[in-house]
Amino acid sequence: MADQLCPICSVRVEANPRYPRYICRTCSSKALSGDGRPLKFYNTGLSGGFSAQYADTGETHDGHHCFIDGVPCYADEAYMGGIVISVVE
Repeated sequence: MADQLCPICSVRVEANPRYPRYICRTCSSKALSGDGRPLKFYNTGLSGGFSAQYADTGETHDGHHCFIDGVPCYADEAYMGGIVISVVE
């Protein structure tokens, strides 16, 4: 199976033509809000859905945009479940 590179840290990740700019798990864990607070993203149920929360307080974060190492990114529900975070073009 082919590989692609995480656009933030350049580690090899499994190739995914649907998400050519998705980031690795390590970088995903560093997602921050615009004001620098850590974020967590998750599915709202077994059938999918998207939600975000501040990792430090558990309160809801409205939106999909985040920053990883200063790079603008977008988190969303992945096609077959889970969450995918991609670098904004």
